[in-house]
Amino acid sequence: MNSLIVRPARLADSGRIGEVHVAAWREAYADLMPAARLAALDVAERSAQWRDQLARGTARGIAVAEDAGSIVGFASCTRQRTPDLAAAGYSGEVAAIYVLRAAQRRGAGRLLMQAMARRLIAEGDRSMALWVLTANAPGRRFYERLGGNIVAERVDGDDREVAYGWRDLAPLIAPVRLI
Repeated sequence: MNSLIVRPARLADSGRIGEVHVAAWREAYADLMPAARLAALDVAERSAQWRDQLARGTARGIAVAEDAGSIVGFASCTRQRTPDLAAAGYSGEVAAIYVLRAAQRRGAGRLLMQAMARRLIAEGDRSMALWVLTANAPGRRFYERLGGNIVAERVDGDDREVAYGWRDLAPLIAPVRLI
């Protein structure tokens, strides 16, 4: 039986979101970023950032994925922060989406993307884009399976990134069939 659920994040979740954020970065980017950069990530700092966003409502939507009552992933969305993508018609943005490796390939990421698309649509957005490290092959395959297309590229400090875009969010909110 699948015990996976996605729900809106609550202020009380901020500590666990911070833990998942740091752990997921360390898992996903172990071969993509310098070890010192990953080691410097601070759970208390990330937790405080999420607590602030949840308390002030600065993100348009933050959702968590739970498995058997434990948060195993999260996502947040907002208005598009990249002017060129906004000008190209991508009005919404998934600002963050992370799922712990042990919980991947069970539908959490898809359900989180669905929750973000629903939230953006509810607030009037019909399109979105997100940034991913160019070298993050598993992440890129995930976005491509969900129908995302590369719409931009950039270099942000030491990071090379591509943007995936969805002109129509409707396919992302279609019912998910977990098999």
